[in-house]
Amino acid sequence: MTKKLTLSISDKLHEELAEYRNIINISNVCSEALKREIDKLDSLILEGKKRFGVLSSNEKFKLLYENGMHWAGYEADLLDLAIVCNWTYEWVSNDPIAQQTIDLLEENNTAIRKKMLGYSNGYDFIFTNEFISKELVDYPVDYNDVDIVEVAVAFSQGASTVWDRLKNKLIPLILASDQQQED
Repeated sequence: MTKKLTLSISDKLHEELAEYRNIINISNVCSEALKREIDKLDSLILEGKKRFGVLSSNEKFKLLYENGMHWAGYEADLLDLAIVCNWTYEWVSNDPIAQQTIDLLEENNTAIRKKMLGYSNGYDFIFTNEFISKELVDYPVDYNDVDIVEVAVAFSQGASTVWDRLKNKLIPLILASDQQQED
C-alpha cells in the first residue's frame, strides 16, 4: 500500500527535472532517500541506547548477531572462527554435522586442539578471549547471569552466518595448514 506525499522543490530543480522526468522514477528516488534518512536516525538512536545501556533484549541480541557477523568477516582468526561456529553447535543450530566438523578439526589439527585446551566449552572460549564487543558485554563475564548463554548464542549465530557460506573452502584449508606445519 502506498500513500501520496506532496513535495516542494525549487524552481531551478524543477527545470532540471523536466529534462529527466521520463528517466527518473521520482517516487522511488524520494522513497529511498527518506528510508535512508530514517535508517540513519534509527541507527543513531540505537547507538545512544547502546552507549547508555538502555537496549531492549531484542535490540541487544540483534546487535550481538551483527557483532558476530562483523567479527567473523573482519576480525576472526580462521581457527577461532572454526572453533566458535562449531563448538557451540548444540545451542546455535543443533546441527550434528557441526559436532562432526569440530571433532574432525580437533582430531586433525594440532593448532585447534591447543587452542581448545583449557576451555570447558565454546562459550568459555568466546568470553575468555573477549571476542564480543565490550559495548555489549561486561568483562569479566558473570556466568551466573541467566542471559549470558543467549548473548553467546546470538554472537555465534551471527558468526555462523559467515562460516556457513565459507566452510566448504575453509575446512580443507585448516586441515591442510596442519599438514604444512608437520612437514
